[in-house]
Amino acid sequence: MKLPSSEQWLYLFNLLVTRWVNSGKDIAKYSPKTILCIKWDEIGDMAACTHVFALLKKRFPDAKIHVITKKYSAGLLENNPNVDEVSTDLKAWNKRYDLLVDLRGTWGTLWKTFRYYPRLRLDRGTVRIQQRGNQPHETLTNYRIIEPVLKGLQNELPKLFSGEKNKTKIANYIAQNGLEKYCVIHAGARRELRKWTDAGYASIADWLVQEKGLQVVFAGIENEEEQIKKITDKMSQPFVLFTRNFDLLDLAELCERATFFLGNESGPLQIADVIQTPLLGLFGPGVKDVFYPQNANARLIHHVLDCNPCDQIHCVNAGNTCMMRIGVDEVKIEIEKLLA
Repeated sequence: MKLPSSEQWLYLFNLLVTRWVNSGKDIAKYSPKTILCIKWDEIGDMAACTHVFALLKKRFPDAKIHVITKKYSAGLLENNPNVDEVSTDLKAWNKRYDLLVDLRGTWGTLWKTFRYYPRLRLDRGTVRIQQRGNQPHETLTNYRIIEPVLKGLQNELPKLFSGEKNKTKIANYIAQNGLEKYCVIHAGARRELRKWTDAGYASIADWLVQEKGLQVVFAGIENEEEQIKKITDKMSQPFVLFTRNFDLLDLAELCERATFFLGNESGPLQIADVIQTPLLGLFGPGVKDVFYPQNANARLIHHVLDCNPCDQIHCVNAGNTCMMRIGVDEVKIEIEKLLA
């Protein structure tokens, strides 16, 4: 018998603690003045939950909303009018809040509930257990976490808010590099098994330049530069740029002006999706549906094998992974549909 994972145990204990905190309370009558949202998570996860802050601010316009998240995800909340304070250290939770929203916490934040006992608590674990065996898109899961206090407010799409400095930086970048019609490609991913092949990306980039008259910009941080060089070395006539020293909202602004975005399941793909950029997403070992793009101008390729989903580390088809099964020709077909 397979034992529950650490995350599953965390979900269960979160459910129990939330029931204990909220016991005997009429949740719908609460009007919190201070709200703490814990989102200790990755870039794509943060991009897919920004509507939570908008809905909470709409429901409780006078409340102060404090978000604690990982350092590299915090940049997505810059300029967000629905968030009053952002922290990147769990120690920043050092007082009692009227409402605690655990969008994804840790064992440490669970125990902090007992020290800084909130008047009301909502959590991800409760919803994930309720949805067990039928996980919907992540944006819906995040909505359901806070739904008990929304008094009928309908779900909405996540949004990002670029600032004037982002707009100016990208306008200058486009002008200095002579960009007119360009595609943004992100070939990286947090897990190796999520990456499409370097040869595949090189072939598509060549095709975009030579046959479609597009310029190519590779999105990536410094530690992805080596992979990008491997791809561009395989290209015959590259017109490529690299987004070193871009922050997340710079990338969002660049994608918003692009003809389309191409990439693996990753944070940049979620950013492109949230800002409604036409895109093609290449999916592999991740759970189907949960992070599929939602914008009307998006397409995806996902060969869902019998072994899906997996731990994204150990592959039972190492010589022919689900990402390797994505062919160059089928990527071209989907891009043709986007360009049409």
